[in-house]
Amino acid sequence: MILKNKDGKAGVVILILTLFILIALVPWYFIVAGNLDNFNIFDRSPSSESEASEAESPHPGDDDPEQDEDPEDDPEQDTEQGSALETTFEETVISLADMNPELHRNLNTIASRFNTTAVSLVAYDGLTGDYYTYEHGYADVEARRRIDDDTKFRVASLAKLTTAICIMALVDNGLIDLDADISIYLGYEVRNPHYQADIITPRMLLQHTSSIFDSGSFQLSRDRDSSESVRFLLERGSPGGQSTSFRRNQPGTHFEYTNFGFSVLGAICENVAGKSLDTYSREVLFDPLGIDAAYVPAHLIDIENIAVLYNERHEITRSVESQLEVGESSLLGHDLHLAQGNLTISTLDYAKILIMLGNNGTLYGSRILSPEAVRIMHITNVQGASYEQGLATRYSFGDFKPDEGFFWHTGSAYGTFGQYIYGVNPYENRGVVVVTTGATTGREENGMVSVCAELSSLVWTGLGFSSHSS
Repeated sequence: MILKNKDGKAGVVILILTLFILIALVPWYFIVAGNLDNFNIFDRSPSSESEASEAESPHPGDDDPEQDEDPEDDPEQDTEQGSALETTFEETVISLADMNPELHRNLNTIASRFNTTAVSLVAYDGLTGDYYTYEHGYADVEARRRIDDDTKFRVASLAKLTTAICIMALVDNGLIDLDADISIYLGYEVRNPHYQADIITPRMLLQHTSSIFDSGSFQLSRDRDSSESVRFLLERGSPGGQSTSFRRNQPGTHFEYTNFGFSVLGAICENVAGKSLDTYSREVLFDPLGIDAAYVPAHLIDIENIAVLYNERHEITRSVESQLEVGESSLLGHDLHLAQGNLTISTLDYAKILIMLGNNGTLYGSRILSPEAVRIMHITNVQGASYEQGLATRYSFGDFKPDEGFFWHTGSAYGTFGQYIYGVNPYENRGVVVVTTGATTGREENGMVSVCAELSSLVWTGLGFSSHSS
């Protein structure tokens, strides 16, 4: 009947009816929609969400089939929580000059009293991600180039820790046994001529108990071009014949600090890894942590901010140009003077390595060492000169505060003095790295370099690190 409407008003009638129907349906829409708040055809189902989380998670242990257990019942849960820096670490660099002017002035007083040319210091709190920086003086006096937190120094024996980390990475991969004969890894027999039946092990080298020492031939090789190599000094050591690189101590029984022992570790690392120490260290340590560091300075990304080295008379001992000329042997396992002291790095980047160790071997989502490797490094069962010796690091108790202990090491060469101190308890992951040039200084009773010890102690206490508790 509507369709036959002669007045042509059928369309209007249809429109009116449609509107009435829509108005009648509106209340029903809200009733139904109130029960569909959680429905979205684009959402993943709960099971799909769980599967995606497992696939995308950067945590190494998150695909463990036991991960759904109650955390209180899971003995591994505390370790995972203690490793929160794996993914949540966000660094903040804070200038002590801005944050604590009084502490900054006191640091300036110490730096001036020791007549330093340059000081670069970084204190860090690994739980918060805060780095506190202090710079004093010049990276290059003649060019009036001042120190900043990215200035890179040849850090002398602080390099021993990074060499040890490279060795422990090979241990983690099952390629080195700390208690095996080093002859296996060098490709030729190494024996103390006074103890032919006793093997020398990587652990002994790391603990300075191998009986290998810094012979005159080793010392002379430092400042001259020669064909002398690690193998030559171990097998012969002098043009005349028998090696002079061994003490009359039975391997593994006597502590004697040795640079040459770490040259041997560098040779082992190169032979086992099948690549140079400089290349391997960047692959397994520096690049994963975003660090610009190298045993061969010319391989740095930023070669414009290397510090000139000065002695206590403020004379240049190593120009930037001479440092950039340092190369590596074309033969793996031959270099004598890289592994023990030729690392070039900023104090800010070095602090990241210490935070990684304090965080059970991981940082920025990258696992550098296993927790077990870190634990082994910090076993101190050898009595050193005035400290307990671990693998390439030392432990002292009561140096800054009567009831506190920490790991540390010093470095000194060509007028550069450096030192790090750090804790490895997950709740005490903090430390200080300091490097100076041109300082007139001595050493403390515990073996620490005086200028570094005073600067570190002032910052340690001034920032309230001593008040941290577990």
